[in-house]
Formats: sequence, C-alpha cells, structure tokens
Amino acid sequence: MSQSVVVLDLGTSKTVALKASLNDKGGLDILGLVTVDGRGMKKGAVSSIEDAARGADTALRHLAQELGTDEIRDVVVTISGNQLEGSTVQGFKPIIPKNRMITGQDVMEVVNHSRSGLFPPEKVQIQTIPREFRVDEKRNITQPVGLTGGKLEVVSYMVTGLTSHVKNFESAVEMLDRRVNQFVFSPLASGVGVLTGAELQSGAVVVDIGASKTDVAVFTAGSLAYSVCIPVGGNSVTSDLSQLLNTAADEAERLKIQHGSATSVGVSDRDAIEVRQLGQPVARPMQRKVLCEIIESRTNELVKIIKGYLEKSGYAASVHQIVLTGGTSHLPGINKNFEDAFPNLMVRIAEPTVYKGKQNIGLAAAVGAAQFVLQTFDDLEPISGTASWQERVKGLWTLLSGKS
Repeated sequence: MSQSVVVLDLGTSKTVALKASLNDKGGLDILGLVTVDGRGMKKGAVSSIEDAARGADTALRHLAQELGTDEIRDVVVTISGNQLEGSTVQGFKPIIPKNRMITGQDVMEVVNHSRSGLFPPEKVQIQTIPREFRVDEKRNITQPVGLTGGKLEVVSYMVTGLTSHVKNFESAVEMLDRRVNQFVFSPLASGVGVLTGAELQSGAVVVDIGASKTDVAVFTAGSLAYSVCIPVGGNSVTSDLSQLLNTAADEAERLKIQHGSATSVGVSDRDAIEVRQLGQPVARPMQRKVLCEIIESRTNELVKIIKGYLEKSGYAASVHQIVLTGGTSHLPGINKNFEDAFPNLMVRIAEPTVYKGKQNIGLAAAVGAAQFVLQTFDDLEPISGTASWQERVKGLWTLLSGKS
C-alpha cells in the first residue's frame, strides 16, 4: 500500500481534494488541501456528471499545483446518499485441518463469504466492514490471524447501493482520465475523522450535517453498526427562510450565517435585524427572534428524524455520545436541540484538527477517508495485489490501536 493517498470528496456546496500520508508516529499528515465550490451534486448524488467532473478537475488540478506535481491519477472517493444502504451479514469457514493456525487468506475467505449473496443488476456492493470475528466459541475477536480453531465466523457491515449511483461517481472521475482507487462510505469516514478511539469503542452517533444532506452513523464496539442518509441539510434552513421571509436565497443565507440560531430561547423580542425582501426598495426591520424560530423549527425536525432512525436501529441503548460535525453543526444553539432531544447523551461538536494546526469545518469525511485508507488493516486483499476497489476489505481494528 502506498504511504500517501489523494481523497476526493464531492459535495453540494464544496468539493474537497486533499493528499495525506502517515508520519513516523503513525499519525496523519495533510500534505495538501484544496476546497472549491461544489458542482453537479445534490443530496449526495451526482446530478450532472459533466459539472461534477469539472468541479473535481478544478480541485485536483489546484491540488497538484499546490503539491508541485504534474498529475494526480488515482483517487479515493467518498460516497453517500440515500441510494446506499447498510446491512449486517455473516460469514462462515471451517478451518481444515482442524485446529491449525488461522491465516490472512482464511480471513479474506470468510469475509468474502459474508458478502457472497446474490444481488440484482441494479445493486452493487461498495464496502464491507468486518465488525467481529468468532473462532469456535470465542466471540468479539478483532484479529483472528495466528489463532487456532476449527471454525471461523465473521459479522460484517456491508454497504450496497444502486449501480447507477456508484457508476455516476466513477464516470465523473474517469471523464478526467483518472481512476477510482477505492470508495469510502462517507458516514464511516466522518466517524473516523472526528471520533476518538474510546468513543468508537464505547458507542457514539456521528451526525454530519452538510448543505443538502445529513449522514448519520452509529459506532459500537469499535466498528460501524448502522447508518442512514437524510436528505435534509443547511440548504433546507436557507430555503425555509427564503420562502417565509420572502427573500432571495443569498439574503436568506446571509441572515442565517450572520444572525441565525437554532434555538430562540434567550433571544430578546427587542433584538431587531434588517431584512431585504423581494420587490422592496429598502430593507425592513424584523425581530431576530422570528428568524431564530424558523431555524429552530427546521433543525428540531431534523433532530426528530434522527431520533426516530436511532430508535428503529436497535442501537439507542448502546451509545453514550452524539458527535456533530459538518458546516451546519456550527449553527449557534444546534447542540441544544440535540441535548433536549437526547437528555441522557453527551453532545459535542467536532472537526478534524490535522491541517496546519487548525480546525477545518466540513472536512470530516475527507480527512476520515484518508485516515481509514492509510491507517486501517490492509492485509485483506487478494494475494495478486491487483484488486479492484470492489475486492478490497478493511476493518477498523488497526486504526483503533493508534487512536487516542
């Protein structure tokens, strides 16, 4: 495996390209980072292959210039959207002769067995994350290689999606004469990007609130256990403000950023703002509390949806913390919406802090994808070493050993 990787994160509001490598301590070093306006994406899906390709090309060319290199050919691409779904699958393999030492090839075979189900042409497997290995009667094993036994089992989290959805991402990259080296599931990447090793182990919900979607991922016992993509994000708040206040979209966005809060509690009725409405020659004064109430209504709706999914998942009792990330997670007061809805869980807002010693808002998925590819166990590949992205399997256990 190469000691550096280029990640491409295509989003509605921005496209991110970064190159990262591992340092001597096993940590992540960001060698270059470029963010450009998003193009051709909506709610996690490619809405225009040509526009998405142009946005990706701009980001990758600027990254190449920053790095002083001629060209970038292979990229790791984050992928999400409600066209994807995750499920728990199991695999089994007898160890023959019985009680011999388990090898990496045995592990590869049992993981492949867990994802060997038949799929219709419109579906494709994207990523399989081993959650737990079992050797004979021993459970909760993370690294079975070297153990002896007669039976090897695995419980995996498998992500599948519409073939057309995945192909659109590939086409946007291939149009640039580049290649998708690997897809990384965005909810998984966001969790890797912001969670500590202790949080991954003890149970946490990661909520990545982007411009047009929200990725939710549940991590328990050191691995991904559940995920969902909700087609609601910061743009939904902007759209509500635009419609209800009769303003242009850019004015609604300005009001949200400069004066908005996800809670109206504590906002004085005497606190006034100026609003430029459509068809009006001059701005008019309005209670700031009205603005905040509109935002509060939409964010509370999102929180309610997330709570419903968490309760349906069966993992509500297995988590102890909610970690918010993404641009909209920095809307003042939004943590209170979650604290009110989840009174028994700790809530914090987090972003990666790995680039030039600064927090970088909205980069959790891109940074986490780089961490995942570079720091996770990489032995689960065919011995030929010519595996396509569909054949590569990685887990979180090696990453956990280096996370504090």
